[in-house]
Amino acid sequence: MTKKDEPKEAQKDDSSCPVGCSGDNKVWLVALLGFLVGLLVMYLAMPALFPPEVTVVEVSPPTEETPATAETTFKLNEAKVAEITTVLQDTYLLNTGEDIPVTYVRYEAQGTHGVLYYEVMGQEMPVYVSMDYQYLYPSAIDLDQMKSEIAAAKEAYLASLSEEPAEPVVTPTSAEPEVQLFVMSNCPYGNQAENGIVSVVSLLEDEVAFEPVYIIYDESIHPAYSAESGECLVDENNVTYCSMHGLYELEQGVREKVIFNIYGEAVWAEYVTGINNDCYALDQDIETCWKDVAYEMGLDTTLIEETYATDLYTILAREKQLTFATENFGSPALVINGVKYSGSRTAENYKTAICEAFDTEPEDCVVELSSTQEASAGSCG
Repeated sequence: MTKKDEPKEAQKDDSSCPVGCSGDNKVWLVALLGFLVGLLVMYLAMPALFPPEVTVVEVSPPTEETPATAETTFKLNEAKVAEITTVLQDTYLLNTGEDIPVTYVRYEAQGTHGVLYYEVMGQEMPVYVSMDYQYLYPSAIDLDQMKSEIAAAKEAYLASLSEEPAEPVVTPTSAEPEVQLFVMSNCPYGNQAENGIVSVVSLLEDEVAFEPVYIIYDESIHPAYSAESGECLVDENNVTYCSMHGLYELEQGVREKVIFNIYGEAVWAEYVTGINNDCYALDQDIETCWKDVAYEMGLDTTLIEETYATDLYTILAREKQLTFATENFGSPALVINGVKYSGSRTAENYKTAICEAFDTEPEDCVVELSSTQEASAGSCG
């Protein structure tokens, strides 16, 4: 896989609505959007805010022999480190509904600010802080204000857990259900969903109207998704198209949509399974690996490349329109007859949900598929 900086960390969310959730019990998440997105895109934002020529110096806590001066030296403040740890833990709780451990690891002094490193879900995450611990970067976030907002949101969240559950949303039925899978081509959770849906698509391709939709962002989601980032494409009308994990993911998403448009659902399903298993899972360079998978399947790579070149912005415009019109900014999201699916990501559960959307279930719905889910139900977004 071509790595464009560090991919932003995928967030766990069983409802798959990490950006702009709806529902009375999740209104408070909207107020946290700026902080959450800013935190999760830090890997892309940091190079622009703090150029690489800044020297990173590993430091130790000041001693009596080497006293700290607030104006020139970043000093470790364990109390503040603990406060930020709590803010991060509460933020993850509010965004995922799970108590995700956040552990302080180390710190560095970097120019006019400090960097605190925390371990979250097995990965180190840098948090940039001002000398006086008042602001977190990449945007200036007042820590005291953030603590207050997080505490209020946490209280509202915990209170919501005791409320009566809302009436379940009923998926309308139709003769030919419309099924859309919103994904990012290199979101690990989206890849899990693809691997779960492919056997359903192959089984019901003649009975349902299935379409994969590749999620597109722009600067309205966060300033990091801008034309200036170098990780997006811009059309002749200066419309920006970005994918969460970088340009390589954006381009691969278009290739996969081209293959869907040319060859249909079943071939798309086989192809994305090959990409997930042979390219992304094995950390291969997608710029060449996509073609290897196509060759093995006997697909016309010249036709794919030519169609990619001619239809690039037409495809991107449609994917972006669908993303923003439905507000499905998190990968994956399965939508059946206009209603978002919220169950587990097994092939059998996907099939059951889709079959329930028929006016009259086809005979293929009796075929039993796998009930195994690859991993926890998180999402990118």
